[in-house]
Amino acid sequence: MSNRNHEPRPPDGIGEEHVRPVASWRRHASPSSLAVFGAVILLAFTGFLGHERDWRAAAGGAQLLVHAPEVIRNGEFLEMRITVESDEPIGELVVGVDSGLWEDLTVNTMIPAPTDEVSADGEFRFTFAELEPDTPFLLKIDIQVNPDIVGGNDGVVTMYDGEEPLVETTVSIAVLP
Repeated sequence: MSNRNHEPRPPDGIGEEHVRPVASWRRHASPSSLAVFGAVILLAFTGFLGHERDWRAAAGGAQLLVHAPEVIRNGEFLEMRITVESDEPIGELVVGVDSGLWEDLTVNTMIPAPTDEVSADGEFRFTFAELEPDTPFLLKIDIQVNPDIVGGNDGVVTMYDGEEPLVETTVSIAVLP
């Protein structure tokens, strides 16, 4: 006998309540997801989830500017820019970064590349060519925050002429989980 006049039966476990159109509030998405999304956007605009800052110092005609995030989350990438300038010529520009500032951070690239890199007196020192007076020098560093760091790092960035320190500034980066 054929079953032509009968509608097909739904699979086992599927009842009338599963195929009936839903009427009422359940039919629409919950407004709570929109509220959570709006709160995240608001936090981002206020800078709570991370924002950048400039640390500046000047002494004896030398100026040092470090631009980096003040607050960042672990696992993210950041860009640190170090700009130096001097009223006087610098015979051998050296940029020193406290090892504590880069603890649990991975430096991916540095542009321009230094002619020499050393670790001395608790800091990483990067040597570049001479610097003419009133000529800004920009060092761009791409860094990744390792996942195990929580709390943050701070340290001093120093501008040298050879071995002679010219100017320094303290940089602090807070790291959120």
